Amino acid sequence: MNIDAVDQAMRDVADREIRPRFRALKDGDITAKSGPNDLVTVADVEAERVLTPLLAAIEDIPVVGEEATEQDPTLPEVLGTAQAAWTVDPVDGTWNFAHGSVEYAVMVARVQDGAAQAGWILHPETGDLLHGATDAPATVRTAAGDVRAVASVADAPARPLSQLRGMMTLTFAPGPVAECLAGMTEDVAEITPPRMCAGWDYWDVLSGHLDFVMYFRAKPWDHAPGAAILRAAGFAVRHLDGAEYRPGDPGRPFLAARAQEWDALAEAIRARAGDAL
Repeated sequence: MNIDAVDQAMRDVADREIRPRFRALKDGDITAKSGPNDLVTVADVEAERVLTPLLAAIEDIPVVGEEATEQDPTLPEVLGTAQAAWTVDPVDGTWNFAHGSVEYAVMVARVQDGAAQAGWILHPETGDLLHGATDAPATVRTAAGDVRAVASVADAPARPLSQLRGMMTLTFAPGPVAECLAGMTEDVAEITPPRMCAGWDYWDVLSGHLDFVMYFRAKPWDHAPGAAILRAAGFAVRHLDGAEYRPGDPGRPFLAARAQEWDALAEAIRARAGDAL
């Protein structure tokens, strides 16, 4: 896999289609999808339009984009049937982007045999690009081309739940589940609000600001990249029954945490939510 080619394609599209529109969107450039907080901008549409053929040129496999899926809801099915496929989130955190926050991202993943094999997360306004794969360690690449490895947490000692900080997207959890899991603040050190951008949530875990994240709306373009990167750094990304998270199996909640702390966290979550899960 040509890591550099994907990196460059993402940066080129961000510089051409996204950053010039940041804090410069015009009337009519923003529309709502399923609700007032579920937005799409001209930057989302144009970035995906340009990035899709660039990825296909790097490797000619199907491309499952967020905006393309709006037009063809069956498109993500290919993630469970094709030997390999790309996922694309052209602007992750569109609400943030549309409201002038730098906390948005461009995200790409390569899915192999239904599993997240490699991931790329670009933060256009900082120039940092996160990468990780089953055959490559987690790294941070700067706009200047510098690359630093992210230390693996695989051998870190397990800590008690009372010392762990995490984020849970309870907004998308069923009502009874959200009510039960609100009590997790009694089990762990802190539950922080989501950034409204998975591409920044995953950075918070990779950089040590958070110890775990839990998601209830598992759209593949939102989470395949982060899952691949976190696994490359020694984290476990699993559904609460212990099954590995797979992009082709959307809709099931999953938990990402250090492997040595995952079981205790999952047990506490199951104890809180019980049959409501």
